[in-house]
Amino acid sequence: MKLINTDGLAFIGPGSEWFWTAISGIVLAVTFLAIYRQLRLQRDAAATEQLNNLLNEWSSERMARAKLTVLLAIEAGTDPLELPDRALSHIGYFLQRVGYLAQRGHMDRRVIYAHLGDQIQDWWAYLRPRVLAVREEDHDPGVWQGFEWLAEGSAASDAQRGVRKRDDADRAKWLPQLIVHFQQAIALEETLRTVPVRLTATPIPVTIVRPEQGAPVVTGLEAAGRRDG
Repeated sequence: MKLINTDGLAFIGPGSEWFWTAISGIVLAVTFLAIYRQLRLQRDAAATEQLNNLLNEWSSERMARAKLTVLLAIEAGTDPLELPDRALSHIGYFLQRVGYLAQRGHMDRRVIYAHLGDQIQDWWAYLRPRVLAVREEDHDPGVWQGFEWLAEGSAASDAQRGVRKRDDADRAKWLPQLIVHFQQAIALEETLRTVPVRLTATPIPVTIVRPEQGAPVVTGLEAAGRRDG
């Protein structure tokens, strides 16, 4: 019993068109797979670089100082509507920008939630009263909407995974440790900028002329050189 009929098959010359068509199809398939793999590697590399830039800016000294300023004000019992505006804006606009990009698919929100989810929720809780007040004052419900969208999405993701949502009591409990954390982070950055300078004592030749004698008194290296001579 013949399973494959090879009678009349030609690989070269007339009648071999089927063979070369099949070879061309295989080459195209391999080429498409290689292109897909290359594009995927490039996309992964771009996502990694984007994440690194995000975390670097969020962990920068300037951001740490802004966070510390707001947290110290909260610890002091400052009214949420009276929190330091400059520091508050620096944090809020950053998270608003991240939310805007994630909403439009330019950043993977799952990656954002995995690395900053808890912090986004905490900072939304800290700044929410001020944001709502600004929305009402300006009659603009879109103020920092991307920031709010990020916080709600992160909370929903935690709920799906069965993670307990942190409340105000949790944040109050961790507030002193957060303050110490940012104080140490700032101190570390300041230490890294410090350049130790070691001063080495160097003998300096000094010549003193006494007017009453009219002859110079030689000291230091010059005197030592004359004695050696």
